[in-house]
Amino acid sequence: MTTPDVLTAQHLFLGYDDRTVLRDINLSVKQGEIFGILGNSGCGKSTLLKHLIGLFPPQSGTISLLGETLDPADAASYTKLMTKVGITYQGGALFGSMTVAENVALPLELHTDKSREEIASIVREKLSLVDLADFGDYLPGELSGGMRKRAGLARAIVLDPQLLFFDEPSAGLDPLAAAGLDKLILTMRELLGVTVIVVTHELDSIFAITDRVAVIDKNQKTIVAEGNPRDLRDHCDNLFVRRFLNRDGLKRSFQIDG
Repeated sequence: MTTPDVLTAQHLFLGYDDRTVLRDINLSVKQGEIFGILGNSGCGKSTLLKHLIGLFPPQSGTISLLGETLDPADAASYTKLMTKVGITYQGGALFGSMTVAENVALPLELHTDKSREEIASIVREKLSLVDLADFGDYLPGELSGGMRKRAGLARAIVLDPQLLFFDEPSAGLDPLAAAGLDKLILTMRELLGVTVIVVTHELDSIFAITDRVAVIDKNQKTIVAEGNPRDLRDHCDNLFVRRFLNRDGLKRSFQIDG
């Protein structure tokens, strides 16, 4: 039985106003995969993510999420579709004046008619999943960086999404905290059956969690390789890709690309 695609992008040209940042982007993500979008700083990874979740319209091309064409102009359909999608941002993007539990509860309050007791129960469950069961009454400013990221993850999964996006999940974390977050991402996939798309340039995370990756070259402004990261590291014909995915060649890769 063929595994369905949960995300497809066809012939995307992306940018802001008349400036094109990425061109002719084509990719597909299978249900249950952890898929990485890779590239060095300034290559357009975050631009691609923002377009894939509908924050900006593409200059041309189409995006499909969970079998539906992404159309933010159709507000009702877009809002309904995005309740099936979870998004975590680099800093957690939590509201500083709200407790952790209140932050996690917010999507349930906005998009469901569940009772206060039901919401509180779900929030406790999600906080427990991310090892924050005892921190619901804390404010975000009272948490460490890694804890804020986990709180952001709890909020992203509170509606039981089918598709989960991570924007640089390990950014700013020490190695132990980053490894713990990688393990948590794998746990989310196993326990919830969620498909994960992660934007990152962290090699440890790439090899620890991703099934397939797409590598963006900022000079060519497009995806130059796609596949298993170990296979690309060892056998890709593209020299930039091999150097980017090879720890010993990482510094040389950055030097070559400025």
